[in-house]
Amino acid sequence: MRHPLHLLGTLTLSLVGLAAQASDFDSLLGVARGTWPESRHLAVVCNYEEGKEQIQALAEAAGSGSHITVVDARSPFHLPGARMILQDRRPDYLVLLPKGRAFRAGSPESTKLVRDMAYRGIPSVGTTPVAIQQGAVFAVGPDTGNEVLVTDRLRGTVSVLLPARGQFIGARAQTGKAEVSVLTLP
Repeated sequence: MRHPLHLLGTLTLSLVGLAAQASDFDSLLGVARGTWPESRHLAVVCNYEEGKEQIQALAEAAGSGSHITVVDARSPFHLPGARMILQDRRPDYLVLLPKGRAFRAGSPESTKLVRDMAYRGIPSVGTTPVAIQQGAVFAVGPDTGNEVLVTDRLRGTVSVLLPARGQFIGARAQTGKAEVSVLTLP
């Protein structure tokens, strides 16, 4: 039998993990809203089953009035299908999730997707420095020390406003959750 204090400690650690994850996206979306205030349609490409918690945190950070299109891509072979869906749905920007197997910040599949979306005028953003190396227009989150990293070179994206470089200091201003649509690839 486990001691109640041990169970409380386990619960506290899991809640701290969820709070940390939510703050990743709070910073990111705070900068995105400040840079692109009218942009409320986000897109994510990931294995939905393994990315549910990250998408939930993203939906909470985005707040009501936003819409997240999730392309449920379970393998690298889904890249062409994900590309076509995003091209048809025309989100305002693509969010690179920090964790995942095939589609995450730093994966070769995400690098190809970021490049392809940029050439179609859809910018990408992330929470890690590697997202900038992949072609994201900016990144901010705990992995960047909450410093807003902005690309030195835009790839393909014809005209996109870039945020100011510097430290992100902000509070969560959104309430509610974004509407999430999950589109599963065959």
